[in-house]
Amino acid sequence: MTETAYFHRVFVILQPKYKPYTTMKISKTFILGLALLAMTSCNKDMFDKDLYNNNVNFLFMVDNADPDQDWCLTKSDTINIKVPDNRIYSIQILTDNPYTSKTAEVAAEGVPYDNVATMAFTIPISQSTVYIAALDNNSNYMGVIPFTYGTEEVTVRIADLQSSGTFTRPTNQTFTYLYESTFPLPDDFDYNDMVLRISKTVPYVVNPKSINLRVTLAACGAGELYAAAIQLDGIKYSDIEKIEIIGDKPMDNGYPISPTFITNDNILQQGRNGNAVIRLFDCAQWAISKQQDNVGDIAVIRYNTTHDTKEEYSATVSPVTTTYQITFKDREVARCFTFDRIDPFLIHEYNTGFFEVHTYAHKFDLCISPIETDLRAYDNHISWSLVIPKGDFRYPIEGISLCSYNSETGEVFGPYRGFSGWMQDHYTNLDWYKSVTLQTLVY
Repeated sequence: MTETAYFHRVFVILQPKYKPYTTMKISKTFILGLALLAMTSCNKDMFDKDLYNNNVNFLFMVDNADPDQDWCLTKSDTINIKVPDNRIYSIQILTDNPYTSKTAEVAAEGVPYDNVATMAFTIPISQSTVYIAALDNNSNYMGVIPFTYGTEEVTVRIADLQSSGTFTRPTNQTFTYLYESTFPLPDDFDYNDMVLRISKTVPYVVNPKSINLRVTLAACGAGELYAAAIQLDGIKYSDIEKIEIIGDKPMDNGYPISPTFITNDNILQQGRNGNAVIRLFDCAQWAISKQQDNVGDIAVIRYNTTHDTKEEYSATVSPVTTTYQITFKDREVARCFTFDRIDPFLIHEYNTGFFEVHTYAHKFDLCISPIETDLRAYDNHISWSLVIPKGDFRYPIEGISLCSYNSETGEVFGPYRGFSGWMQDHYTNLDWYKSVTLQTLVY
């Protein structure tokens, strides 16, 4: 692609589209726009990586972002739990104490074998105390024991179980996955082009070799059509016995048009790197709305990203959910499965090819797209996706960045002001996503 074409597209896509843009955002876009127009006289058929990164960094919402930012808000560990009393039938790892908190979630669960349960789990990176819950053979909670993250082994005795307080039954741990659909080009960084909520359960009584992933498409704020799938990181296609949809239909059930991005209809697919891939849908707009326009095409509308019900090309619909049961050939793979393995990605058209937008740890992976581009050319510390360890995270409304910050003026704007602190130093503000500073700017 010529520099002229590249810069022209950057300039067009970054024009302020929505009134909520801050003066800072508009002025930065305007200044860069003038610079890019001046450069369109250059017509080299060569991609300038440094120039690209300078432009992306200039337009990113925090202008002095930590160059070592890893965009990681979670951590994972494995613990051996000794269970000497046979009255304890199963064990759970909980994110909080269900006798004192109403928001405890099940991070892992299983049945001890030979009086030992080895369990892998994922929790927020800011969290240090975790809880082990003991259950009887009727799934009744017997009590909990706290332990510190990093502990290698804990013995659970009935006499040590704590159960004082008002019990609230824990829910399944759920993460929220947020995406910008324009990679490798920057956009408004509202991270609502695709919003997925994914929870994990282990049906260990029915099949200890299986896990269930409950996937919800909550929002689609993109102005283009795109597909989505999930890469199971480090799990090969050959490691999977089968994947079935449980009690639901495929997300894009009844899709009236020939598939564009994922032409293979099989739920389980083999990625280009050999990893297992779960097909979610070929068209997000159809999956969430099942609507066509008056000529039979898929209606390109932004769903669940604005409070203004009268805004053109926007609509409010119910999220769509599908549960996938993954059965592995080896029970150990199911036992060790954590959220770290889950890499949802979207596929969109860019520059006559199909680009994939992955979680930051897999930014340069290509699972389905046939393009041969070396994505490391777009190597920078900016991410087009976010993984939030909070199932009810309220994402920004259309056109509003998570939080913009100008280091020269000190101007801060956005619904999550702690985000700018985390972006400047990835060791601080690790729970920024828990505090909304402007309720009117989130959905």
